[in-house]
Amino acid sequence: MTIFFLKQNKFIASDIRTKDGQTARDQQVKGNPNDPEISNGERRKNRDQQVEEELNVPLKTSEERQIVRKQHLQEYCRNHDYNKSPGADDVHFLAVDDDLKLIYCVVPKVGTSTWKTVIAKARKIQRRISRWGMWRRLSNYTEEEMNERLKTYFKFVFVREPLQRLLSAYKHKFIQTPSYTSKLRKEIVQALRPQDVEPNGENFVKFKEFIQYLSNNMSRNQHWRQYGKLCHPCVIHYDFIGHTETLKEDAALLLKMAGIDDRVTFPPIHNSTGPSEVLEYYSQVPPWYIKQLGEQYRNDFEMFGYEYLGPVKKLLDQYTKV
Repeated sequence: MTIFFLKQNKFIASDIRTKDGQTARDQQVKGNPNDPEISNGERRKNRDQQVEEELNVPLKTSEERQIVRKQHLQEYCRNHDYNKSPGADDVHFLAVDDDLKLIYCVVPKVGTSTWKTVIAKARKIQRRISRWGMWRRLSNYTEEEMNERLKTYFKFVFVREPLQRLLSAYKHKFIQTPSYTSKLRKEIVQALRPQDVEPNGENFVKFKEFIQYLSNNMSRNQHWRQYGKLCHPCVIHYDFIGHTETLKEDAALLLKMAGIDDRVTFPPIHNSTGPSEVLEYYSQVPPWYIKQLGEQYRNDFEMFGYEYLGPVKKLLDQYTKV
């Protein structure tokens, strides 16, 4: 047990935790966030935790969660700068289904393959078909056609805790299908371990190297591109914002709101990247790279109400105490 005191012997913080995992200091901040002795960092942590609880609390109905998520996003957009005039190239990953009158922002590693299958079934497409064989990109329409669809079609997006999404992308594109990243792996090894580059070899990249590389401000492949740059949620007003963390309930409501729940159901959910695996992988990464990475993806956390670096807070706290 650790307790810290000010010179005046005033209680500051304690490692004693309540049943919900909060320290006495956490409760103090939550009870009086405007106390001048509370740091900006503590206020931000408290706000992040409250938003996280509000957005994903199981007791809320799916409909209530939608209201809260949209209000939160609107508040974020009012207080942050963003690209107010995305061009055709910026909406390249918005998929348009003219048959069902849907627009779906395709965010890789957030169930996109499953949604493609579900919507194909709703359209009674029996054969195997590629994503962009079934849908057209919004960027392929004229400006007038784009605007008409954005005004009248049902628009939806699904997001996922950002650190978990990056780990899922690494496992899929670097381990399971390494041919996808052959050029990038060589680029990363060249940047971090130039003496080990194999011109025609495997150029294996460890997860910590992937994170170190991503932690720099650089252009990003769509599989690890930020949500704001894929979906432009401050400009495009989505009718539905889904979270992977509440996928079962969200999927059922989305199908109903889109008017296709009588044609198709969402399949059983299998989450392949859980919290323990996130901790296992990120524990291999030096904390300063995690913090740099967090800054590159801060908007992803904040606009959709995820606690900033939440899944690895314990790791970062351990490093701080050492």
